[in-house]
Amino acid sequence: MAKSERVKRRIIDLLLPRWKALALVVGLASCTPLATHGGAAHVLRIADLSDPSSLDPLLAHDQDTIGYDLLVCQTLVGMDERNRLTPVLITRIPTRANGGVSADGKTIVYRLRKHVRFADGVELTSADVAFTYRAILDSRNNVLSQVAYKRIASLRTPDRYTVAIRLKRPWNAAVSDLFAQSDFAFGILPAHAFAGTELEHAPWEQRPFGTGPFRVVDWRRGDRVILESNPYFSPKPKLARIELRMIPDRGSALVALQSHDVDIVPLLPQTIAQTARVPGLRVVRTPENATEWLTLQSSRPPANSLRVRRAIALALDMAGLHKAYQDVYPAAAAFLPPVLRWHDSNIHPYVHDMAAARALLGGKTIDALLVLASGNAVWLRLATVVQRQLAAAGIRVTIKTFPITLFNAPGGPIRNARFTIAINGWLGGADPEQSIVFTCSQAADGDNISRYCDGRFDALFADQHATRSASQRERDFLAMQRAIQAALPVIPIYYEIYFDGVSARVHNFRRNMLRFPVAPESWDTSAG
Repeated sequence: MAKSERVKRRIIDLLLPRWKALALVVGLASCTPLATHGGAAHVLRIADLSDPSSLDPLLAHDQDTIGYDLLVCQTLVGMDERNRLTPVLITRIPTRANGGVSADGKTIVYRLRKHVRFADGVELTSADVAFTYRAILDSRNNVLSQVAYKRIASLRTPDRYTVAIRLKRPWNAAVSDLFAQSDFAFGILPAHAFAGTELEHAPWEQRPFGTGPFRVVDWRRGDRVILESNPYFSPKPKLARIELRMIPDRGSALVALQSHDVDIVPLLPQTIAQTARVPGLRVVRTPENATEWLTLQSSRPPANSLRVRRAIALALDMAGLHKAYQDVYPAAAAFLPPVLRWHDSNIHPYVHDMAAARALLGGKTIDALLVLASGNAVWLRLATVVQRQLAAAGIRVTIKTFPITLFNAPGGPIRNARFTIAINGWLGGADPEQSIVFTCSQAADGDNISRYCDGRFDALFADQHATRSASQRERDFLAMQRAIQAALPVIPIYYEIYFDGVSARVHNFRRNMLRFPVAPESWDTSAG
């Protein structure tokens, strides 16, 4: 995904309506449970907070819809609950060791599983992968980003079960990004169901089907999407039906969970404890590849001075900041979260030292502008704590909130660097490379909103991109994390966790670090 689009999507995810019906939810948590409607066995009802504009995996724009599309259209490469790459439509993950990736790192060969069938009974072949690739690059389709696929020099299909990709240059993250569960999840489309590669308004989208365990049988816009099991999927899914109920208000969705009208609902920090206390409900916790941080604008005064950035970091008392999000998330230090293999656990949060902060400022008082998007209660609480703590060091902080459309717009405050501190964060992909927004080129395109630019950091990033040594790539990521900690373009605050409220009648429900469903064919429900 274009990084700017991922920023926008990430903020939209965080700013969905949060507070309506909260008083009712709290009441439900402390009173006798309502009479339940229950649910049929082998039928799962999920509260979907967004009404999708499309059910085509190439056209889905929000994280939850992208994940639910995987129930229908599978990728070549998946990710399990331990965040390991797994083969889905292929026989094995291509590597240099098994010959799936060439010695020069530029050719990737995928071997498709035989006898995999779409939900209409037609067999999946390499032609479907080639069709999906052409559709991604078709400019008539509103695909959020073609960047990864434009790194492909050629895609060939030597036979029905082989796809060979030739990259323009070596790229270590290619296998975890192309046709994989990553920044996107571009599932493989059935070529025979389309007249051509223009996907907008194709009849297929009314009842989408792929090779996944489920197919769409009804889409009542603004109300629900109904999926039934794919009769050709093996092993046979345990669920007969999944209903995605459109409930755009989180408070209302939680009321529906507590009254047993739905089975799964995403939770906010302030509703976790009360949900866990309700009989018949539990909380499923999924650590994400996401870090929330304070961005410091390094291209203009006052934060263009490393001395000032250090003073800001020393003046912040992380214990006070943790209270703003009720201590439900792990405190952050390195910008790469612990769910990633190459997270540096030896980096620690900045030590609170008000005297040292004042000394760095030389007794001077400076002015700072803190910006954030409106509608996020956690961010607003963080902003007021930051304002109070920095005031004690002689940093006068003015807080300004912006509507989401303006906050992340091309002419908005973060894209134009019109701030000292911004509250934001980053949701990465399957590979650590996709969690990095600190290169000089990203400063130019607006995703590196701190405008940090260091040739040594860029050299590390370029090396991890192409090195043949896994250990060297690990050293590159560790060095990048230490460089960011020293240069302070961001101050990490916490690592994200995705919380689901789940009915006790639901079995085997799991997500991975990208929020995507894991082994949905094993999900099930009992009656009640």
